[in-house]
Amino acid sequence: MNALQRLHTALRPEGLLLDIRPARRHPWVEIVTGGALDGRESVIRLGQLDDSFRMRTLATADAALQTLIKAGQFVPEHAEAFTFVYHWASVDVWLVYMAEQWNSARIGDELIAHAREEFEEDASELRILRTIQATRLRRV
Repeated sequence: MNALQRLHTALRPEGLLLDIRPARRHPWVEIVTGGALDGRESVIRLGQLDDSFRMRTLATADAALQTLIKAGQFVPEHAEAFTFVYHWASVDVWLVYMAEQWNSARIGDELIAHAREEFEEDASELRILRTIQATRLRRV
């Protein structure tokens, strides 16, 4: 909250704040098999990551921003959501990345087993689809 108040103070009247962050949705994990070039690509949805830790952090950020909006300090002008896609060439490479870079997410043993089972020799990649929200706010 304090950081948002400092941003409000730093922005000139009518200045813009662009808030871009993950949406409060657990990311999907999927495997792509076949080839896009021959038109026989298929997608197997495996399940969702448990990103509850990040969801709590995002809920806190949402509450702080809503407090300033209700106080009349910012007015939302436009919001968009888009999907950011992470790509990995194998299940093992994905697990290493998750352990080193995204260790707040929990990956259940069942999801890992399902990924290994579905990631056959013709699989081209494992993907995570994360929804990102972008909101443009005007300082009042």
